Amino acid sequence: MENAKMDSRTIEAFAGDRVPKFLATASPDGVPNIAPVISIEAWDETTLIFGELMIWKTKANLLANPKVGVSVLTDDMNCWTVRGIFQGFERTGERFEKISMNDMFRYNAYTGVRNVGVIKVESVRRVKGMMSPARLMEMGYGALRARGVKFERVGPMPPQVTEKFSRVKAAKHICYVDSDGYPLSLPSITMFPTAHGVLEFGAAEMKDFTGASPALPLRAAAAIITSDPVAYQIKGTVSASKSGVGLRLARLDVEDVYSSSPPVPGKRINIENES
Repeated sequence: MENAKMDSRTIEAFAGDRVPKFLATASPDGVPNIAPVISIEAWDETTLIFGELMIWKTKANLLANPKVGVSVLTDDMNCWTVRGIFQGFERTGERFEKISMNDMFRYNAYTGVRNVGVIKVESVRRVKGMMSPARLMEMGYGALRARGVKFERVGPMPPQVTEKFSRVKAAKHICYVDSDGYPLSLPSITMFPTAHGVLEFGAAEMKDFTGASPALPLRAAAAIITSDPVAYQIKGTVSASKSGVGLRLARLDVEDVYSSSPPVPGKRINIENES
C-alpha cells in the first residue's frame, strides 16, 4: 500500500542506528546509483535527513537530479521503500545538530559530518512477502551459494566481492529508474552470484510502486553491506528472468564494481581483461 506520509512503524524503522538503509540516485542521463547511508532517519512524517560522509557520486547525482529512492529492511524482515525529492544540504540548524550528535559522526576516525541532506517524502510503500534467510536455505539457496567457491573466475568482480554477495546474512538492495524517472531502491535478499560477473535474484523483488515489474533489459545497480562492515556497489544490466530454486530469477550482468567503504570509498575495483 502506498502512502504520502511515513507512519509510526516506518519512522521507527528508520530510527535504528545499525539498520542498513540505502539511498538511490540517478545521473541526469539515467544511470542508477545506490549506496548504503546508515545515517538516514526521519525528521518528521514527511522528511528524511542524512549526513554527508564519503558519498561523492551520490552527492553529484543529488545536485544534478533531485529525485531519490530510499529503502530500509529491519531485522524482522519488514521493509519500506520511499520516493522523494532532495531539498538540498544544510550546514547549520537543528537538523544538522541532530545528525552531528550521531555516534557515527561524533567518533568517526575519518571526518565529521559536513552537511545534512534533506529529502521531502513523496510516497511510501511497505514491501511485503520478504523471505527470511532460513526460508532461503530451505529452498536450496544454500546449495546454490556453495557454487560460489566452485565456478571459474570469469568476470569483473574480485573474489572478496563475490564472497560477500554469497552470504545469506547481508543487506543487499537493488535500484533502477522507474517509469516516473525515480531511482527506486528495493531490498534483494535473494541475490547471489552464479559467476564472478553474474548476480541472480528473485525477479518479483523489482516491482515498482504500482506493483508492476519493469521491462527488461534495463540498467540497474546493486549494493551490499555486511556486518564487518564492508560495502560494495555493482552496476550492470538486468536481463530476462528464468525459473530456479522455486523463484522466478532475474540476471544482473556485472559491468563495474566499486568499493563503498573505507579506505577507498567510491573507487572502481574491477578485475580487468577477464570477461
